[in-house]
Amino acid sequence: MEIKKVLVCVDLTPVSLKALEWAKMIAEKFSAELVVFHELEDVYTILKTSVSFGLPAMPDLKEKEEKKVIDNLKPLLKDIQTEYRFLIEAKGKTEDRLVEITEEEKQDITVIPTGYEKVITKINSQVLVIK
Repeated sequence: MEIKKVLVCVDLTPVSLKALEWAKMIAEKFSAELVVFHELEDVYTILKTSVSFGLPAMPDLKEKEEKKVIDNLKPLLKDIQTEYRFLIEAKGKTEDRLVEITEEEKQDITVIPTGYEKVITKINSQVLVIK
């Protein structure tokens, strides 16, 4: 079996950080690219609500929250022995976006924490669920 790309869904819960460790280990074993996906659900909700009410949201809200996520995750990847990148966005609910992201990324394996099992049948790759 050949694995060129590993996608991991990280929502910053302890179990998702455990999923990140598994994904990192798999990516290193196969010298595969690691894609770390995080959806900024709260930012999406704030932006959507502010538009609905015609109120301005902080102009750099997404950028600040994205930086916080990267600052939390980078130390966990400091010693990684393969290529990696972050995919952080504010476009909806994590479980909905996860399915769309997996279609776009075309990864060989997806690592998810428990809580996202209901989308497994919609993911077109092998899936490893971490609990």
